[in-house]
Amino acid sequence: MTVSVNYTAAMEAAIREASPIDYTVAKRLGKELGRKPRSIVAKAISMVGVDYIAAQPTNKNGNAIYRKADTVKAIEKALCSGDGSLAGLVKASAVSLDRLLSEIG
Repeated sequence: MTVSVNYTAAMEAAIREASPIDYTVAKRLGKELGRKPRSIVAKAISMVGVDYIAAQPTNKNGNAIYRKADTVKAIEKALCSGDGSLAGLVKASAVSLDRLLSEIG
Protein backbone atom coordinates (compact mmCIF):
# COMPACT_ATOMS: atom_id res chain seq x y z
CA MET A 1 0.00 0.00 0.00
CA THR A 2 1.41 3.37 -1.00
CA VAL A 3 0.69 6.54 0.89
CA SER A 4 0.11 9.67 -1.15
CA VAL A 5 1.69 12.82 0.18
CA ASN A 6 -0.51 15.90 -0.12
CA TYR A 7 2.21 18.34 0.88
CA THR A 8 5.88 17.91 0.12
CA ALA A 9 8.62 19.05 2.49
CA ALA A 10 9.21 22.07 0.23
CA MET A 11 5.52 23.03 0.42
CA GLU A 12 5.56 22.74 4.21
CA ALA A 13 8.71 24.85 4.34
CA ALA A 14 6.99 27.54 2.24
CA ILE A 15 4.08 27.57 4.69
CA ARG A 16 6.46 27.82 7.66
CA GLU A 17 8.32 30.72 6.05
CA ALA A 18 5.06 32.60 5.42
CA SER A 19 3.93 32.22 9.04
CA PRO A 20 1.79 33.75 10.50
CA ILE A 21 -0.85 32.67 8.00
CA ASP A 22 -4.09 34.55 7.41
CA TYR A 23 -6.57 34.09 4.57
CA THR A 24 -4.80 36.60 2.32
CA VAL A 25 -1.49 34.77 2.73
CA ALA A 26 -3.29 31.44 2.22
CA LYS A 27 -4.71 32.69 -1.10
CA ARG A 28 -1.24 33.73 -2.27
CA LEU A 29 0.33 30.44 -1.16
CA GLY A 30 -2.53 28.52 -2.75
CA LYS A 31 -1.71 30.02 -6.13
CA GLU A 32 2.00 29.34 -5.70
CA LEU A 33 1.57 25.75 -4.48
CA GLY A 34 -1.41 24.75 -6.59
CA ARG A 35 -3.74 24.26 -3.64
CA LYS A 36 -6.98 25.88 -2.52
CA PRO A 37 -6.69 28.54 0.21
CA ARG A 38 -8.80 26.49 2.61
CA SER A 39 -6.38 23.57 2.18
CA ILE A 40 -3.46 25.86 3.02
CA VAL A 41 -5.30 27.08 6.12
CA ALA A 42 -6.05 23.51 7.25
CA LYS A 43 -2.44 22.49 6.76
CA ALA A 44 -1.14 25.56 8.59
CA ILE A 45 -3.41 24.84 11.55
CA SER A 46 -2.20 21.24 11.72
CA MET A 47 1.49 22.19 11.58
CA VAL A 48 3.38 22.75 14.82
CA GLY A 49 5.04 26.15 14.98
CA VAL A 50 2.85 27.81 12.35
CA ASP A 51 0.42 30.45 13.57
CA TYR A 52 -2.93 31.03 11.90
CA ILE A 53 -4.74 34.33 12.36
CA ALA A 54 -8.48 33.86 11.86
CA ALA A 55 -10.46 36.66 10.25
CA GLN A 56 -12.63 38.62 12.63
CA PRO A 57 -16.35 38.36 11.84
CA THR A 58 -18.08 41.49 10.59
CA ASN A 59 -21.64 42.68 10.06
CA LYS A 60 -23.12 43.24 6.61
CA ASN A 61 -22.03 46.87 6.83
CA GLY A 62 -18.42 45.87 7.53
CA ASN A 63 -18.32 46.83 11.21
CA ALA A 64 -16.83 44.40 13.70
CA ILE A 65 -19.26 42.18 15.58
CA TYR A 66 -19.36 42.80 19.31
CA ARG A 67 -21.45 41.54 22.18
CA LYS A 68 -23.98 43.72 23.95
CA ALA A 69 -22.49 42.52 27.25
CA ASP A 70 -19.22 44.22 26.29
CA THR A 71 -21.06 47.49 25.64
CA VAL A 72 -22.83 47.19 29.01
CA LYS A 73 -19.45 46.65 30.72
CA ALA A 74 -18.14 49.81 29.05
CA ILE A 75 -21.20 51.73 30.27
CA GLU A 76 -20.71 50.32 33.80
CA LYS A 77 -17.08 51.39 33.75
CA ALA A 78 -18.06 54.91 32.71
CA LEU A 79 -20.95 55.36 35.15
CA CYS A 80 -20.52 53.09 38.16
CA SER A 81 -17.81 53.45 40.73
CA GLY A 82 -16.97 50.34 42.67
CA ASP A 83 -19.37 47.43 42.56
CA GLY A 84 -22.29 48.92 40.60
CA SER A 85 -23.88 46.54 38.14
CA LEU A 86 -26.00 47.35 35.12
CA ALA A 87 -26.37 43.75 33.91
CA GLY A 88 -30.07 44.28 33.17
CA LEU A 89 -29.13 46.58 30.30
CA VAL A 90 -28.05 43.58 28.24
CA LYS A 91 -31.71 43.12 27.27
CA ALA A 92 -31.83 46.59 25.71
CA SER A 93 -31.37 46.96 21.96
CA ALA A 94 -27.85 47.29 20.61
CA VAL A 95 -28.75 50.64 19.03
CA SER A 96 -29.91 52.02 22.38
CA LEU A 97 -26.80 50.78 24.15
CA ASP A 98 -24.54 52.28 21.49
CA ARG A 99 -26.35 55.61 21.75
CA LEU A 100 -26.09 55.59 25.55
CA LEU A 101 -22.39 54.81 25.44
CA SER A 102 -21.71 57.55 22.89
CA GLU A 103 -23.63 60.10 25.00
CA ILE A 104 -21.64 59.15 28.10
CA GLY A 105 -18.21 59.34 26.51
